[in-house]
Amino acid sequence: MHINVKELVGENAMTLDDGDAIYARIHDPLTQGETVELDFDGVQVFASPFFNAGIGRLLGEMTTDALNARLKFDHLSDFGARVLRRVIENAKDYYAAPAEQQRAIDRIVHDNAVAA
Repeated sequence: MHINVKELVGENAMTLDDGDAIYARIHDPLTQGETVELDFDGVQVFASPFFNAGIGRLLGEMTTDALNARLKFDHLSDFGARVLRRVIENAKDYYAAPAEQQRAIDRIVHDNAVAA
């Protein structure tokens, strides 16, 4: 499966909603063993909320090896790749943490979002 990210979210891959749109398109195919290619041609701006919602949360359901084997990235800029790597490392740590620690992180994130 090939997905043109710019057609789905535009030139700016930044928001949770944009990430949710990607997640909705790739979740089922990936968890069913399909290979998915995300083509970032024309996408200029990247932010971690986009990758958290679109990619990072997949690590709660898949191993890193499975995700790496099935999810491919095309035309992802160096900056976008750095943001993605950071999100994946954070997601691996989050999902490896005990449930109590995950809930504490969730509360902190929520409280900071509400305060902003």
